[in-house]
Amino acid sequence: MKKKYTGYTRRAARWLLSGTLLAAMLVGCQNETEILPNPGPEYYPLEVGTYRIYEVADTSWNNNVPKASRFQFREQVAAELSPDATGRPVYQVVRSRRATATDAWAVDSILTVTVAPQYIAEQRNNRGSVELVFPVAEGKAWNTNAFYSPDTSRTVNREPNRFYTQVDQPFSITRAGKTYAYESTITTLNDVKFDVNIFYYTVKRTTFAKNVGPVYRVRRRLIYCGSGNCTPNPAFIYQGQSRSEVLIESGR
Repeated sequence: MKKKYTGYTRRAARWLLSGTLLAAMLVGCQNETEILPNPGPEYYPLEVGTYRIYEVADTSWNNNVPKASRFQFREQVAAELSPDATGRPVYQVVRSRRATATDAWAVDSILTVTVAPQYIAEQRNNRGSVELVFPVAEGKAWNTNAFYSPDTSRTVNREPNRFYTQVDQPFSITRAGKTYAYESTITTLNDVKFDVNIFYYTVKRTTFAKNVGPVYRVRRRLIYCGSGNCTPNPAFIYQGQSRSEVLIESGR
């Protein structure tokens, strides 16, 4: 009887030890998961009723003649739409425009923003673009059409054409004499090997601040040569546009 009790005790001790080790392994895995969070969505927060106001500086060229203007954009999260076919949240964002801070807002356009575990995408004028991919990492590159079906009417380049730079870095910018500063930001930039040559120059840059969203956007598209036979001249802008947007206010 004594030997039987001793064997049982030893087996129970082994089971208890095994259970303790398994629990420790699970806790270790959980702790490891907590140490490696996915901070990506924090750089593009979306909540119904929130808004962002941008000061916009815009210059367009026609036959090397520039025309400059300034105005404001407001992007307001108007509604959370029904999830898409895969259950991903979709938000409707209304973009309004006004000439000065004292003018009334007028609706300019409507876009939708889809939040997926692997990415955040915007759809403007029936054209989708993957703005962020997760997890965020310095130098990480992706294709802005990566999660969209290719348009059969045209050839779509599937090579990476956007990448991260200055990840988790402070950022500041001054507009109209006021400086806006953020402690943690990420910046996305287009790959110039696709968008810069002797005939045209294209830059697409966006800086996102943690828990704020897009705080700075730059879009430049300059064409140095018109149709037909011509010699490109970077000093002569045949057609083009340069626009920068700086976040000056946000809230709900």
